[in-house]
Amino acid sequence: MRTAGYLSLLLPPSVTRPRQPSMKTPFGAAVLGAIAAVVAALLRFQVVEPEALAHLCGAGAAPWWCALRSALIAAFATHALGVAAVAAGGIAVATRRSGAALAAACLGVAGLVLYSVEAGAIALLLGLLALARPRGRQSGARGEQQA
Repeated sequence: MRTAGYLSLLLPPSVTRPRQPSMKTPFGAAVLGAIAAVVAALLRFQVVEPEALAHLCGAGAAPWWCALRSALIAAFATHALGVAAVAAGGIAVATRRSGAALAAACLGVAGLVLYSVEAGAIALLLGLLALARPRGRQSGARGEQQA
């Protein structure tokens, strides 16, 4: 036990303390993107596209969840997911917040799977751009004066 105390005096804190996993790391962002892709694919291939569900929901005595399915299809038709994804991407680039960037990237991935390809691609790129930009750098006149 005492050796760990002495070791912490000799080594920098990043070596002696293991890093906690975080969603701000590239691996965490990739995991969230993969989860978004899987959820979007499940919605597309298990809820929206099956013909049996379309016939069941088209019948007179449709189950209660058919209203949710219809709302999901209406969201696809109006490109609501793509609009939300691009809005999140714009917010992420403007504010440099990692949460908004992750939201834009995940919504962009979902948009690529769920019939909003153009807006989804733009949002994914904006989210990844915001995640890749360093937060500590100052741009503009203040950054040039410090250099």
